Amino acid sequence: MKLFIIYFRLFLILIFSSHIFANNNQTLKFFENNVLLGEIKTIQNNQFFSVNDLAKITNSKKFINDQTEKIIFYVDNKKIKVTNDIAFILIEDSLYQLSSKVIKDKNDYYLPIDSFFNIINNLSKDFSAALTSQRISFSTRKITVTPNKKVDLSNEKQKWEFKTIVIDAGHGGKDPGAVGYRGTKEKDIALDVAKRLEKKLSKNLNVKIVMTRDEDIFLRLSERTKIANENNGSLFISIHTNAAEDRRASGFETFLIGPNKNEAAVRVAARENAVLELEGISGQKLTNEDLIKATIAQSAFASKSEQFASMVQGEIKKRVQSKDRGVKQAGFYVLMGASMPNVLVELGIISNPSEEKKLRSPQYRDQLATAIYRAVEQYQKTL
Repeated sequence: MKLFIIYFRLFLILIFSSHIFANNNQTLKFFENNVLLGEIKTIQNNQFFSVNDLAKITNSKKFINDQTEKIIFYVDNKKIKVTNDIAFILIEDSLYQLSSKVIKDKNDYYLPIDSFFNIINNLSKDFSAALTSQRISFSTRKITVTPNKKVDLSNEKQKWEFKTIVIDAGHGGKDPGAVGYRGTKEKDIALDVAKRLEKKLSKNLNVKIVMTRDEDIFLRLSERTKIANENNGSLFISIHTNAAEDRRASGFETFLIGPNKNEAAVRVAARENAVLELEGISGQKLTNEDLIKATIAQSAFASKSEQFASMVQGEIKKRVQSKDRGVKQAGFYVLMGASMPNVLVELGIISNPSEEKKLRSPQYRDQLATAIYRAVEQYQKTL
């Protein structure tokens, strides 16, 4: 009797498993102007469809970057960029929000069906998409979803290669940044560490290094990310030192763009953004709405920015005796326009006399530069 119960339970498990498998691994027929082009795999009870299958049966050009987990394909000549585990897609130069995050299963990318085709329907009057439980029907004036223009996929591939690092030495010229008790200027510390980092990267990594400034000059915040974008940067590192009203405060921290999480982060961002006064932009503050928009715009880089920031913190902690203040989010103008993974590193709190003394030491600054270099080296291996 016990044996019968065991077999019966196994039978129920098999039936239940096969039912789940059937529900989660189905297909939808894809029609274009009432012509069956093929079938598209779906998952989660036809809630998500395979981008790879759509590109294949419509003969769309596509490019997959396994390192950054992105796929590019085309619908009606419009370039669509999809990133794994992100709830946004980039169509041409516009960002659209999906109802759910993109799913990657092995080498296949899956998009939520309803929200994707709702977006597509609003893009052009030349075609429309209708959905049922069994089929996707495209109606087009031009019987194609393949781009007529020649697509340079090698150019797309180059955009994703890790080949250019942009180092931004904060402040400069008429903007000294924070000033320590002994008169040490943030702009000088940032430039010295930036130059040391540039030498280490140039010597040891086969990448192009771009410095936003390599001398004591003043740059607008917008000019810094413009330099990064024009050079197709793969990583943007902005180097600074912090300051605080409490001279006992010490430590290093790394920031990402994002809604202000706490008052300390708000104060740091406000101080770094104060250079806008020197640019002639007074009284302008980033609202949470501005920061949410900026965060969404950089959603494709968010996970990599956070990953690199954690690596920077870990490498600095190995090398210096100072407080690890962690990875945080705040509203930095200098990070807002960067179309690549980006971080702002606060090397220490220069208003603390003890920390100022360390930052004045060439050996200490070299340790900081080495730490950031090692973080870059470690980050590159994850790509």
